[in-house]
Amino acid sequence: MSEQKLGNRAVVIGSGFGGLLAGRVLSDYFREVVIVEKDEEPTNSLPRKGVPQGRHIHVLLNAGEQVMEDLFPGVRDDLLRAGSKTAVLGKDVRWHLAGKWMPPFEGGMMTFFQSRPMLEFVLRLRVSNIDNISFLYSKRSLNFRFSTDRKKLEAVVLKDVKTGIENEEKADFFVEAAGAGTDLLKQLAASGYPVPSESVVEPDFAYSSGLFKIPEDWPDTWKSILIYPKAPNDTRGGAFVPVEDGNWMVTAAGYSGDYPPADLMGFLDFLKSLPKPDVFDAVSRAELIGEIEAFKFKKGVRRHFEDLKKFPDGLVALGDAVCRANPFFGQGITVAALEARSLQKNLERVRTSEGVVPSDFARVFFQDVAKILNVSWEMAVGEDFKYPETRGKRPARFAVSRWFKDRIMAANDPEVAKQFYKVMHFVDKPTKLLTAQMLYRTFIKR
Repeated sequence: MSEQKLGNRAVVIGSGFGGLLAGRVLSDYFREVVIVEKDEEPTNSLPRKGVPQGRHIHVLLNAGEQVMEDLFPGVRDDLLRAGSKTAVLGKDVRWHLAGKWMPPFEGGMMTFFQSRPMLEFVLRLRVSNIDNISFLYSKRSLNFRFSTDRKKLEAVVLKDVKTGIENEEKADFFVEAAGAGTDLLKQLAASGYPVPSESVVEPDFAYSSGLFKIPEDWPDTWKSILIYPKAPNDTRGGAFVPVEDGNWMVTAAGYSGDYPPADLMGFLDFLKSLPKPDVFDAVSRAELIGEIEAFKFKKGVRRHFEDLKKFPDGLVALGDAVCRANPFFGQGITVAALEARSLQKNLERVRTSEGVVPSDFARVFFQDVAKILNVSWEMAVGEDFKYPETRGKRPARFAVSRWFKDRIMAANDPEVAKQFYKVMHFVDKPTKLLTAQMLYRTFIKR
């Protein structure tokens, strides 16, 4: 890349996956990058306070893994050294979906399994080693300061969460990546800017998770087993995935108020009630490490920043600050990675053409983000809305898309299954399931 810079300083608010990836991208385009985080500096790969879902299953989908490798060459090796486990889709992972086991197939993609804290810790170390990136920990964003004409964001006021001391951080460019708890909308409204409209889904969904020691006599025929409920009659699901230190991360999940317990006996009884016994059979032989942790997902929100006619210059947002879908589908990390790649693409475009960040940068960036979310949001809420108790406005053509996806998921064809995995991992677009070959295998061939 050219050494030409687009500005002297950039500030990222939030150091989750979106913030860390955004910081790495910005380091190529600004002389200095500062990442602000309200939590204390993590010194290990344990869950941190600001990530309440850190003790639950997190999946690194193939497209997200590729973005990470592109931004941090060799990060796959870092993950393996830290204890990540690999599995080949269609061979090592067994998935019960739409009332059937997905058929095995050859030539599947390899995926990485690990705990979220470990994944974030490895990424944080790589970002920390970049010379022009620094971190400000235990700092909470309070409010924005704009230029005199109110068009450009010039600084953010921070408060030290330990001392209460406030200070101002100036920059040429800002990325809001503080997650679902962002106060971005409040800051926009207070500054006279319009706030985006929202799409909301409330699925009445909860899950409980625990870390279990993998039994020494586990045959390892399947490295991971996932059992998803067949809506709307089945409300319960469960899964286990291998993580570092010879452990499984195990999750039980329930829709429509059918919540899994957070005590061991209740947790196991819940898994035993699933349509297939495989997860229970494995976990009942394993030893619980620590406690069962419960989490309730109250609602998913997609904020339509792409529709705004007015937005501050020098500011963009990504990650859960823009869209937070049901985490049961494992999209969050990968969506943040794809948004960071979009940020990189747009910054490179303006560096090679205009040389400075233009006033319409956010508008173009949010339009690109919307294209990503048009796929991820529809896939997630399409499953949530299968339950009549789920509140929210169902997408247009929901009944048709649901019928089609159910047929795809229930097709007992290895080639359809392989293509379905590629779409779910954001490697291919959903239109790949509409080719003549896929349609023939799905609806005609038996």
